[in-house]
Amino acid sequence: MSIKTAIIPAGGYGTRFLPASKTVPKEMFPLGSKPIIMHVVEEVVASGIENIIFVVSPEKEAIEHFFSSDETFEKFLTDKGKPGLVAEMRGITQMANFTYVYKKPPYGNGGALLAAEHLLRDDPFVLVWSDEIMLSDGEPRVKQCIDTFEKVGSPVISAVEIVDPKERQRYGMAELDDIDGQSDPTIKKIVRIVEKPAFGTEPSSYATHGAYVLTPEIFDAFAITAPGVDGELCITDLLNTMKPVTGLHAKIIPGARYFDCGNPVSYMKSLIDYGLSVPEYAKELSEFLEKKKI
Repeated sequence: MSIKTAIIPAGGYGTRFLPASKTVPKEMFPLGSKPIIMHVVEEVVASGIENIIFVVSPEKEAIEHFFSSDETFEKFLTDKGKPGLVAEMRGITQMANFTYVYKKPPYGNGGALLAAEHLLRDDPFVLVWSDEIMLSDGEPRVKQCIDTFEKVGSPVISAVEIVDPKERQRYGMAELDDIDGQSDPTIKKIVRIVEKPAFGTEPSSYATHGAYVLTPEIFDAFAITAPGVDGELCITDLLNTMKPVTGLHAKIIPGARYFDCGNPVSYMKSLIDYGLSVPEYAKELSEFLEKKKI
């Protein structure tokens, strides 16, 4: 079955970035010359996705404006003799079919799914986060997960190895197991996921990182999964509830380069890492860092 729909939750207030995020959603912060969320959209579109559902809050109108036509701005660019930029701006609006739904309780990264349940009940779909990007060797991460889903027939999550044990407390860490008869060593069965484990208690060195191929059975898990102490629903809890019914697999992404833009420090690190990966920025940025003795 061809998967053509992705959901991208983008409804949080971005409080860790205040006051910068008061009027500009963190998803619209730049990474290179593009906003973070455009990188996310480019990955899913390159993976064959045609329909994108954004889960937003009323304060996030900048996201909808970015992916919508702006005739006034296009006329300004035309009058300035910049037809190339006009074509580029129009291309952004035509990347996919965009739909916007408002978040509603229960909140949390799992609760965002519920807001779009009426649009996702019929077919498998992709879930990706709006504040993290992963570049990989070869096919995009999302495409690798979709291909794996078509092989194994059950939900799939991308996985990357977190080499530094101190970093593993920040992520959902997975216990993985080999699959009988599976010749691809990058495809594993997920036994369980532990969200942000205490240091030294992580079940493996692999984190479930940000690209999910899910089936409508995930919505059945809402009725039997209790919210956390903060009243929010975590996607990890929903997946652990769903797993006995559907099975759950990991697709390890070889050569993954991960850019976490979810908090100020990791965002600044991502700006540097991404800049060094782009040829037009890399030389000047490297020279700057060398002068700073960094």
